[in-house]
Amino acid sequence: MCRVADHLQYCRMEVPGLNVLNLNPNQTPYRGAVYYGSGLHLGQCGLSLESVNEENNGEIKCTLGLLTESQESSATMRLIVAREPRPPQLEIQNSDRYWAYKVGDVIHATCIVRDGRPAANISWYLDDELIPNGFLSPPTIIHGNRGDLQTVFQNLTKEVRPSDNGKALKCVAHHPALTSNNVVYRQLNVTYAPIPQLNPIDKFGYSLGKEGIISLVIEANPRPHLEWTIRDQTIKAGGHDSTGRIMAEEIRDLGRGLYEAVLIIADIQKHDTETQYILKVYNDMGSQDYVILISTSPEPEDLEMGVLSIIGIVVAVLLLLVIVFLVIFARVTGRWCFSGGERVIDYSSGAGCETNDAGNEGLGGGDGVDNPHHQTSQEYINGNNIVIKDAEKKIDTAV
Repeated sequence: MCRVADHLQYCRMEVPGLNVLNLNPNQTPYRGAVYYGSGLHLGQCGLSLESVNEENNGEIKCTLGLLTESQESSATMRLIVAREPRPPQLEIQNSDRYWAYKVGDVIHATCIVRDGRPAANISWYLDDELIPNGFLSPPTIIHGNRGDLQTVFQNLTKEVRPSDNGKALKCVAHHPALTSNNVVYRQLNVTYAPIPQLNPIDKFGYSLGKEGIISLVIEANPRPHLEWTIRDQTIKAGGHDSTGRIMAEEIRDLGRGLYEAVLIIADIQKHDTETQYILKVYNDMGSQDYVILISTSPEPEDLEMGVLSIIGIVVAVLLLLVIVFLVIFARVTGRWCFSGGERVIDYSSGAGCETNDAGNEGLGGGDGVDNPHHQTSQEYINGNNIVIKDAEKKIDTAV
């Protein structure tokens, strides 16, 4: 819409793909184009299009004729008709056809969305987790040779972690005209040695004379091999010990680099609870030992404090700090029990504080020097303002 603060004589619009339109509220629509506004008398010259197509993309010019001016007034605006870009492309540098990486490797990837109007927006994901901007370069827009179509690309730089294994690195294009084929992804294959755990690993709740199952979930990629060492005996996966009482199952694949090792003891004996079960897990990337101990004791409850307990502890610590600060402050500034002054005796409590004011020069407040033989003591009795004086008589000495 074009506006002026005066009465319009006419309103003319030039739209790509349409003839020059002379618009007013009383005209019937022409090829879906109709006047828009509150009237020429209010200085409003607007255009409404029922639908747009590729040929309408471009610059629109409005020309206004005013009754009070001999020359026309004009203004231009740009109508952008969205055009669907090509599907996004994902390029990953220095990667084999299996998209395999080692832990610590750095992925350099580029997402490109070509020939859109306007340029598409790009976002990156690992599975459904949005990748923060800290791993991304600012998007770059290139104006192509095909009219006003635009190509955008963005780079990703990210160090690979074990948790990235099996996840899909996704580039998602966002555009008003793009309703399908807007995602491209590559599934990452991250290889790493078995991840260590805190040894020993305690297992609880076993019963003497009953079957016991020792289970441990481990992380590794590629698929690892395992063997158990029990009292100087080594048991491969699928094997038994010399007594046939203990069996090691084949490793179970839980997906996404997770595997479960299972050892079955036919009937738990006391010496089984005094034995270390050493599980060795290894693959092409390395090996790791896990030491497991079993017990017939129930699993201890987690010693977790609730929110109220934590708040109580914090408040108590803060209160203690305030008390310490007040004591130090009183001591440094000579306040309260640390003030220098008259000897104050609290007869009501029996535990008052007693001070001596060296600067007090007597109740009279007079100037001059006291007789060194003139001794005065003052007592303030708690609960009243009576001051008791005991003064020794001045002793005159012969000259």
